[in-house]
Amino acid sequence: MKMEVFPTQEELAEHAKLIPEIDPLSVLAMLRIIQASEEIRANIGNVIEREYQISEGKLRVLIVLHQNPDGIAPSVLADKTGVTRATISVMTSRMARDGLVEIESDTKDKRGKILRLSEHGRAYLNQILPNHYLRISRLMGKLNREEQDEVIRLLQKLTT
Repeated sequence: MKMEVFPTQEELAEHAKLIPEIDPLSVLAMLRIIQASEEIRANIGNVIEREYQISEGKLRVLIVLHQNPDGIAPSVLADKTGVTRATISVMTSRMARDGLVEIESDTKDKRGKILRLSEHGRAYLNQILPNHYLRISRLMGKLNREEQDEVIRLLQKLTT
């Protein structure tokens, strides 16, 4: 997905006349970050969907469940994966149907549920992740170690 709707420096300068705090270079830099992020996510997500028939959202759910082997409440899983509780409910019900996730009653709160990665889900994830991480490593291999550290530092600075 190639975004071609970047404003020109001149257009941004016109807006800055109305609102002097607008910095044209900052706007262009952020739009480029957004464009790069969308392209990278689309490319990586397309491979995962094509090769393993799993969405990026379901992959995130599996990864979080893998990181929480004792199980996790659906509300916490929703927060960690950035989706609504309703979406997690539908998504994990389908994943349980497919044998990837186990849904159990919470022993501490009988009204609550605990979600766990099933053995099948763990094996499936172990099949996906090595190649997924290899694709990411190859993409990031375009940058040397210092550049990778700088990207991490700068993105953390922008998001904190």
